[in-house]
Amino acid sequence: MDRFINQIICGDCLEVMKDIPDKSVDLIIADPPYGMNYQSNFRQEKFLKIENDDTVNVDWIKISFDKLKDGGALYCCTRWDVFDKWKCEIEKYFDIKNTIIWYKHGGGLGDLTGAYIYNHEFIIFATKGKHYLRGKRINDVWEIQKDNVNNYLHPTQKPILLMETMIDKSTDKGDIILDPFIGSGTTAIAAHNTGRFFIGIEKEPKYVEIARKRVEQAQAQQSLFA
Repeated sequence: MDRFINQIICGDCLEVMKDIPDKSVDLIIADPPYGMNYQSNFRQEKFLKIENDDTVNVDWIKISFDKLKDGGALYCCTRWDVFDKWKCEIEKYFDIKNTIIWYKHGGGLGDLTGAYIYNHEFIIFATKGKHYLRGKRINDVWEIQKDNVNNYLHPTQKPILLMETMIDKSTDKGDIILDPFIGSGTTAIAAHNTGRFFIGIEKEPKYVEIARKRVEQAQAQQSLFA
């Protein structure tokens, strides 16, 4: 297990997770390809489409359940138009407790004349058995500003505070967080900031390097002010 701790691993999560011991992680945060063939149009220099985003790939859910400790939790990011597919698969294994609404500000593009401004995403909160939330009970609408799109390092980048909120509410210091789709490394930074360990998996080598550099910068900054 030690070889996985605080590492950003380049590979397919299905293959990498096979070697992680069962019931060894305390929390799973997943921001998988939603299955909507997403193409970001915000930047002048567009990101490439996310690999395997043309279908809802749920194969990782069962193996994630196996790796999670009893009493652990799963947070899975998704959105309204594919929510039913993710919910249907997750509830085969986990107990779904909430659908958290992430109110992210900033709006979106899409149909400018025929649809309302798209300003939220869903996060499915599910547990493996009895799970106890930490600290003061909060509601299921989280108003957290998304990152400035001009500073994105990944097309579906999430703010650090969003991941820190999940970690703070569902783990204790020293616990292990697994992110099977870690992208630019936000979950790893959030785990580091909150005194937890992380295991990050990312298929695309470009984002692995970005994630590793971001984690190194976070660690260096902490050392500077220690």
